[in-house]
Amino acid sequence: MKTGILLFAHGSRTREWAAPFERIGERIAARRSDTAVVCAYLELMSPDFHSAVDGLVEQGVARITVAPLFLASGSHVQHDLPRLVEEAIERHPQLRIRVLPVIGEAEALLDAIAAWVADQSFEG
Repeated sequence: MKTGILLFAHGSRTREWAAPFERIGERIAARRSDTAVVCAYLELMSPDFHSAVDGLVEQGVARITVAPLFLASGSHVQHDLPRLVEEAIERHPQLRIRVLPVIGEAEALLDAIAAWVADQSFEG
């Protein structure tokens, strides 16, 4: 059963804004060559969530892990994302979708951010 990872971010009018998310996707793909990895955006950018899901399904993906690349769980994650997942499953009933917690809840990421900021700050 082919699997996919969908990196879900907000979107921006500035194309360069997506570069870090695309780099994350490239790094995941390098680690998981057996998994299709795509980015999708809530608004202002392409592909949107449904287009990304449709593309994965066209590649034969039957299970998708959605990674919300948000620092906190606001209304987009609490309301918009569940609706999008529900609609995707209605469109593709054979599809299994797992949604991870928002990336900002990952203790390893919080530790990495704290260490980076501490290392960059002025010394005492």
